[in-house]
Amino acid sequence: MREKIIAKYIENKEVLDIGSVGQTSEYNLWDFLEKHTNNLTGIDTQPSSDSRIVAGNMESYNFNRQFDAIIAGDVLEHVDNQGLFLNNVKKHLKKDGHFILTTPNAKWFTVALRPNPTHTLWHDKYTLSRILNRCGFDVIFFKYYPGNKRHNFLKKIVVFRQGMIAVCKKII
Repeated sequence: MREKIIAKYIENKEVLDIGSVGQTSEYNLWDFLEKHTNNLTGIDTQPSSDSRIVAGNMESYNFNRQFDAIIAGDVLEHVDNQGLFLNNVKKHLKKDGHFILTTPNAKWFTVALRPNPTHTLWHDKYTLSRILNRCGFDVIFFKYYPGNKRHNFLKKIVVFRQGMIAVCKKII
């Protein structure tokens, strides 16, 4: 489901994918983005053999260019300083560009009862909207979704609000 939403904003665009390395075959946003973008660049704190993916921290890395769309698929909750991260995303986003992020819903029981030890800070709809707005983004689309794994019908009911996707524009 999130791929359908993302696809509307990235077709034939210059896209930056944040957190490009270490994705599993079940959850691989990079492969999806490759099929839909005109020009794909990635950044991750882990090194990659793919020359399009730079090793760096998006809290401070400078690409010396801007992108039509920036994607952060389940990255924000791992970032040490979310304000620095979001301010740097804004700096690298073109005036009419879109910032698309997904993150777990902190108020959904499947997330709250099984915390991921690599997460630094979780959000619900309210706190996510607040931090995005404080960092200069306007949320133009928001939706809950069942996360990134494939689920059968019964499990989809249990996890149907486990994840959140937000599409943002820069406040100018």
